[in-house]
Amino acid sequence: MTRSLLEVHNGSSRHNPDGSPARFSRLARPQHLQGERWSDISVMLGALSIVMFWMFGFGVVLGACAIAAGIAANRHPAVEGSEPKSLEALLGILTGAFGIAAGTVFLTAALPHL
Repeated sequence: MTRSLLEVHNGSSRHNPDGSPARFSRLARPQHLQGERWSDISVMLGALSIVMFWMFGFGVVLGACAIAAGIAANRHPAVEGSEPKSLEALLGILTGAFGIAAGTVFLTAALPHL
């Protein structure tokens, strides 16, 4: 019977309760970190929507995604109890709305000239 590199490195073999070898899986993140990630994503998408407003609708799509991520972050239990993360999610919603507004103004100004 051959031993895998994981068994050699750890000095022992890891098996599931049913006796089958354990497979590598993504590390489970704590539940509170998953909610905090959504507020960060919301701010990043909102900032990108402001920067990309001139790309014919791309800023509007990014702004809508920022608003959706901000709403998802605000509804997460870990973010509801944390004022800084809740404000960060609100910032993502506001930057997403501003990116949608800037993209819409640009599209209405640019489309008649194409």
